[in-house]
Amino acid sequence: MFLTTEEISERYLQALLAIEESAGAYYYQGRLAEALALFQSGERLLHFPEVRAPERVGFLLKYAEFLVDYYFLTNQEERLMRTLVQQTWDEALASGGARSIAGALTQIGKMRYYCNLNNGGTDYAEARGYMRQALEQYETLDDKHGIAQALFLLGLIHERLREEDLARNCYRQSLDIAREYDDKWVIAETTRHLAGLNLGKDNESSLRYAKESLKRREETGFKRALPSAHLLISRVHLEREELEQAWEHAQHALELAREMKIRSSEMSVLLTQGEIQQKQGNPEAARADFEKAASLAEELGLAYGIAAAKANLAQVRV
Repeated sequence: MFLTTEEISERYLQALLAIEESAGAYYYQGRLAEALALFQSGERLLHFPEVRAPERVGFLLKYAEFLVDYYFLTNQEERLMRTLVQQTWDEALASGGARSIAGALTQIGKMRYYCNLNNGGTDYAEARGYMRQALEQYETLDDKHGIAQALFLLGLIHERLREEDLARNCYRQSLDIAREYDDKWVIAETTRHLAGLNLGKDNESSLRYAKESLKRREETGFKRALPSAHLLISRVHLEREELEQAWEHAQHALELAREMKIRSSEMSVLLTQGEIQQKQGNPEAARADFEKAASLAEELGLAYGIAAAKANLAQVRV
């Protein structure tokens, strides 16, 4: 029995949804290569005429979101990311869907932010502009998750610009909305960055926020993000001179980063381990960790990692 055009379209819809869900699961598990391969296989289906415009845009938004995060974590596939994000924006505009346009603006803003971060840029004006547009769209739609997410991402940009009061205000607004609707992803991200802002100023609240962020990530099965969650707790303990606890969480972070082959996370752990070694009075071990981190940063081409490793190496006294 032959399928009608409408039935074929429905089959494509189900196939694309299955690919989105499976690729998303791979990403959460830290299986980045498998997630990328699956999204790429799904993208090939979009060329068939029976795939309807809403399904095309929906898939592209998920794929673009993954690619932006993939680029941040690996500093790879920048050209593919830029091309895909532009395609997503073009198709969102063509479809005229306000929610799709808001989603595309969000990914453009995130892409601009991460390109600056990875490449050592300092001009975040474009990223901020796109995120403000996304926030306006989400507010018009009364999309609470979108509003909370956009506020969080605006907070990231303000934090990078060292506008601490503005960043804190965005994070708190985002967190209030997320708690009201039990949005675990946003809660995990905002508490993480509030912990960072409080580090060295109010270490008690910093540790509380950091532990909540880890807990929320564990609840959602977000394994990919667990290395940075453990690393943040390690840094708070380091600030509190609780070196045994700091080392323990750094080791958890390193094991997870290596298991998932997330080398940017491994680099960050090595930097923190080196700082712990310094505090413990082991300058030779500290230098070894900083040098490994520097080598990884150079290999990955991550400007922020290169700068941090150089700064730490300059302070080591053997």
